[in-house]
Amino acid sequence: MAAIKVLPEYGLVYDTETGKIAPESGNMVKYTMGSVNTALDKLDKYADDLVNSLAPTGSFLESFPGREKSLYYAGIFTNVFYGFIFGLIAAFVIVFLRAGGMI
Repeated sequence: MAAIKVLPEYGLVYDTETGKIAPESGNMVKYTMGSVNTALDKLDKYADDLVNSLAPTGSFLESFPGREKSLYYAGIFTNVFYGFIFGLIAAFVIVFLRAGGMI
């Protein structure tokens, strides 16, 4: 039987099987949710960190201080690198076509 405490000061629980509020019986097993809530809070922090990683100006949860814009600069250098590579390929194709007399 699963039950949720509704009013613990009056000993009332919500029985999930019957859908009724009933007095708390003595044969119930009580479980503390403190450790589960701690784990959920930790998981929530990691989920927020994953969502915040989509913004380039933020920092990761476990990163060193002073690296707030590391994703921003990494994106700039990556785009500069790929732009340079594609520019070289385009220049090579143009020079190759011009040397062949095609343009």
